[in-house]
Amino acid sequence: MKLTNKILAFLAAAMLFAVPSFAQTGNIEGKVTDVDGKPLTGVLISIDRQGIAGHYEVKTDNRGQYLHAGLPTGQYRVAVMRDGKTLAARTDVRVSFGGSFKADFDLKQMQSQGASEEERAKAAEEKAKADATKASFEGARAAMTAKNFDEAVRLFKEAADKDPTQHVIYANLADALSQAKRYDESAAAYGEAIKLKPDEAPYYNNLGIVLGNAGKIDEATQALQKAAELNPPGAGQSYYNLGAVLTNRGRTTEAAAAFKKAIEFNPQMAQAYYQLGISYFGSPATIPDAIGVLEKFLQMAPTDPNAEAAKQLIEAAKQAAPTGFKSEKAIAEEKAAAERAAKQKADAQKAKKKN
Repeated sequence: MKLTNKILAFLAAAMLFAVPSFAQTGNIEGKVTDVDGKPLTGVLISIDRQGIAGHYEVKTDNRGQYLHAGLPTGQYRVAVMRDGKTLAARTDVRVSFGGSFKADFDLKQMQSQGASEEERAKAAEEKAKADATKASFEGARAAMTAKNFDEAVRLFKEAADKDPTQHVIYANLADALSQAKRYDESAAAYGEAIKLKPDEAPYYNNLGIVLGNAGKIDEATQALQKAAELNPPGAGQSYYNLGAVLTNRGRTTEAAAAFKKAIEFNPQMAQAYYQLGISYFGSPATIPDAIGVLEKFLQMAPTDPNAEAAKQLIEAAKQAAPTGFKSEKAIAEEKAAAERAAKQKADAQKAKKKN
């Protein structure tokens, strides 16, 4: 009996110490298919235990399948390797006691998911950039409203650095620089806007004005003529602006030509007649010509704030006119009267012949 008890005690002790010798293990298995959906054969499956170090390897068979048994329980990273490069990897692999985790790799699907993630990341990056650009742009607009032009310039430049593809940003930067009387820089900024939007007539119009303010009359003329070419309905305004630029630079003869072009494109632009009249005062020889256009201005805009000045200019022009001088209006009226008289005479002769 005592012997039996000793044997039982020994067996119990042996069983207690034997338990740890049976490790808790499981399997990882799966299939690998390439981007065309075909089995990927002979590629290395790298298996790494997370937390507690452990590295294992196995290769896919001719059906693209693999199996590694006897792996300790735990979390694993499983990667498909070829020529030392990782084709795909999973970190959600968990081996349980006596279980088999199926870790398949569909490279076509994974590639598609990777592209989607890349697109989402790119979209998020673009949104962040757009938000930052918008913040700088709106800050610059607020600075413009407050007439803090130097700050507006700084913020518009900041916005342009963040997104150099927006022509509107450069146009606003150019405006801020113009307001700050930095005309050469303003012209350069309009140049950038035009590179991005070469068919935008207002950009050429504004470029012409700042070039004129910078004293670059020939370039200003080209820009304003381009504005008129791109926008024929607005050509009158473009030539009017050119006339103003030339007037400010004392080039009254050229200014008169520009105002005449403005009237040609827009005969209803009363201010063009007024400015043309003023430009005629740039030379003694053309002062009398101011009478007719200023009279036309008064006819079109009798209550304009410049009406009184126009009347005074007309009187001055009349006094400066040589004896016998006739204004364009007077000449036109005389011509019309002569034509009427000639017609009446012809009609009378026809009537006399009939009788």
